[in-house]
Amino acid sequence: MYNIKIAHGEVKMRLSDQVIAEIAKLVQVALLTGTDIVDNLRMIEVEETDGKLTLTETYVDMTERNISRMLEQVEELSNGDTEA
Repeated sequence: MYNIKIAHGEVKMRLSDQVIAEIAKLVQVALLTGTDIVDNLRMIEVEETDGKLTLTETYVDMTERNISRMLEQVEELSNGDTEA
């Protein structure tokens, strides 16, 4: 099901489960942060691996750092609220 298919001169590919899960996560982040989902989706970087589109290692590293940074900010804000 994930193989590259060529029909009428077109290359057809499927999204990996990894990419689908990332899209779901981006929708959640957009809802939580009030950001535009389109901007988040434009950031996705994919590459072809074994006939399916997967996230690039660079993209995965970048998003992990961004999520960690956001969680640190949330923790700092929540600690600031309890001290006040």
